[in-house]
Amino acid sequence: MKEAKTLGVAAAAGSAVASVNAFAVGPDFSSILTGLDSSTAITALVGAGVILAGVGFAKWATKKVARFFG
Repeated sequence: MKEAKTLGVAAAAGSAVASVNAFAVGPDFSSILTGLDSSTAITALVGAGVILAGVGFAKWATKKVARFFG
């Protein structure tokens, strides 16, 4: 029984390695990625961060001014 369990585990591990190797090749996205420019992506990320931070900053500034006058 113990030998059968060991053989089953070894077979499962072997098939897992084989399936990983089959998926390791994967599709080729090089033609899609060649058109991307890293500076455009960085600019987009920084812009999104400014928009997200701007909302919080505007809320904080409004409360700060309201506390000053009120």
